[in-house]
Amino acid sequence: MLAINVKTETGADHAHPTEAELTGLLRRIGADDDHFVVVERIPDETHVYLQTWRDGSGPFRVEYRDGGPERHFGVESDDVEAVVATFLDWARGGEAWRTALDWRPADLYSTPGLTPKTRAAAEEQARKGIRSGFWNFHDVAQGVCDSFDPEDTQVSLDEARRIVAGLWEERLAEQAKWPEVTDPDRVGRAFAALDARGLTARMNFSCCSSCGLAEIGAERAEGDRGFVFFHYQDTESAAEGHGLAVRYGAYADAGEGDGEGSAEGSGEASSEERAAVGRTVVAALAEAGLPVQWDGDPDRVIDVAPLDWRKRLPMGV
Repeated sequence: MLAINVKTETGADHAHPTEAELTGLLRRIGADDDHFVVVERIPDETHVYLQTWRDGSGPFRVEYRDGGPERHFGVESDDVEAVVATFLDWARGGEAWRTALDWRPADLYSTPGLTPKTRAAAEEQARKGIRSGFWNFHDVAQGVCDSFDPEDTQVSLDEARRIVAGLWEERLAEQAKWPEVTDPDRVGRAFAALDARGLTARMNFSCCSSCGLAEIGAERAEGDRGFVFFHYQDTESAAEGHGLAVRYGAYADAGEGDGEGSAEGSGEASSEERAAVGRTVVAALAEAGLPVQWDGDPDRVIDVAPLDWRKRLPMGV
């Protein structure tokens, strides 16, 4: 097995794959929702990786990073065998990959096909994704593409990746100067504690409150009496400096349910049951050192404010 971790667009990471497994992942890319393969060493080396992207049966765009942005190189190749051989040699720790392809310094950031207005709008969308701190590089780039109406203005995935790349570098430089523990770290600790206290605790969960309430029950573990979460829009609001809205509730069948279904279950939890969950949430947030605002009303969200939302970017790309 290879001492690498492999990320793809289709789902879970692949740790310590065999050479045959890595080869299979590389050969298959190009279809919808399966455009890229990124490999990182185990143990992880900061800003060191090899990646490739392909659309349909077009050429492979292969890039490697060996440190800062000045050590980022790329090449396009139609030779699948050469691309596979490059990845395998890199993963084995060899040196042949360095001359196997005609590497050139990567042009990471330019988007000559976009108007200044479209570029500015795409950058703002990318900043939103980056500020949240939950999305990886490829998620942010895809979010930029999806934010435009394809019948009006199109931003290709390659253009989005170039836009995100520069802003990603800026964020990495910023966070190097941050304190060791930030407010989002404290939120994460509070949610871990709540998960251990019998609540289904999820951060940046689902798109909105209605969907979150409908979906949280499917995340329920045996013995969970209630739930707590904040959704994508809550995260965006926190990242924009408005504090964090934390949503919570009790399962109607606490102690009797099978862990399936929505938060509402087949009935409705009492006000006192919901308030009890709220008090548990407030206590965990306060214990983590966060400012909490809640009047005890189980029909009101818990506000965490003021909040300095500086969440570090996910490792890798």
